[in-house]
Amino acid sequence: MGNSQELLKQINWFLEPVSDFILYLFTTKSGYILLLVFLILYLIFTSINAIRVRKLAHESVSRNLGVPFLEKIYIISSETIKTFMGIITKLPVLLGIFLVLFGIVGLSSALSTVDDFVENQKRIKEMKTVIKNLDKSYVVAKMEIVDVNYIENKTSLKIYYYDYELDDYLPETQDIQIKGKDIYFLNLVMNFEYAEIESGKNINMVMPYKIFSEEVAKDDGIMLQTTDSLGVPYIFHRDDDEIYGIEKLSYYNRLKEFSEMMTDSEKARKEGVRSFYAAAPHFVNNISKGQKIIIWVEQTGGLVLKREQNF
Repeated sequence: MGNSQELLKQINWFLEPVSDFILYLFTTKSGYILLLVFLILYLIFTSINAIRVRKLAHESVSRNLGVPFLEKIYIISSETIKTFMGIITKLPVLLGIFLVLFGIVGLSSALSTVDDFVENQKRIKEMKTVIKNLDKSYVVAKMEIVDVNYIENKTSLKIYYYDYELDDYLPETQDIQIKGKDIYFLNLVMNFEYAEIESGKNINMVMPYKIFSEEVAKDDGIMLQTTDSLGVPYIFHRDDDEIYGIEKLSYYNRLKEFSEMMTDSEKARKEGVRSFYAAAPHFVNNISKGQKIIIWVEQTGGLVLKREQNF
């Protein structure tokens, strides 16, 4: 299958630019103008050549070195009529040429359709494989209560994000100060139930998206820095030996697509993925300075908050 697809790509590599040029000439305004310019230039050059030949004929029989103006008009008109008559008499040939040209367009379109189908099937297979690689519960981050100001009703937080390629928390942290003491998490959840990439299991992709509180509305919440520069969540990073059934480059390319779906509802809708926001759990009991809370996500789309245990 791979060799056949590669052969089709090589054939279409030559046909596609030819097809695009044919479509440009015969289906666009600028293409029509270009054809008209070619026709006018052809008429100009043939007329000039005919006048030159007539001039030489005059010189051979007399000392008259010029061609009268009216004769020039006659020559130009004659060449124009001759050109159009030539086109009319060659209509069967031209029709055959047009059929060949648009046959090339049709063949290129068919090859592109086949190639797109094969690539899409490969993409869907890779996405299913990525979902299987994520079939676990994961630590997203650790939240440390740096300070609780009861007078001003403000809570200071430090958030450490876990990177599974490093197998550790990232050295950089996100420092947050938010008004209020009840900390809520707003999650992004992707449900694959109606998508082609549905894996047959009840697996959702969930990611904490914002935090808000009893004093700060969710629309005004603070964005969490859970993703890398490509928009891929740190918890989906993997070492080479932890990625199964797919190459690392393809794994990250598909993850990037998933990440785009999580933030682009229109893209998710086109893929048949239901993405939505869900109000999430919060931690309110006995918040105190120095307290540390581990944030977990479950494969079914849930979020779990656990106190860090000291041993």
